[in-house]
Amino acid sequence: MEFYEVSVEAHRHCATIYVMGLLADPAALHTGTLIDLLPPTTATVRLDLRAVELIDPGAFVSVARALNRWRDLSRGHVTIEFPARSRPRSNHLHLVRQPNTLRSPSDTAMSCR
Repeated sequence: MEFYEVSVEAHRHCATIYVMGLLADPAALHTGTLIDLLPPTTATVRLDLRAVELIDPGAFVSVARALNRWRDLSRGHVTIEFPARSRPRSNHLHLVRQPNTLRSPSDTAMSCR
């Protein structure tokens, strides 16, 4: 049973590699193999990770290195689409009010009733 799927859609100058499920070592190896097999006419590689449920950091580094190697050898362009939940949820900065830990004794007095 495989917990991932990797597929490729390629045209003369552009290729998109789709990774779905678990991005672990087997998916990274499969992805790296596809990157290595791209034709020399490919100018742009897009890696679509939007359907990935979990990312193993070591596997992601392996894929990133394969993309860097391809980019350096072909002088091409690389784009990566990350899963939606790894993107910032909003452009606004929300600050959480911190409790005042420097209270005076009168602030913390208890009622004797």
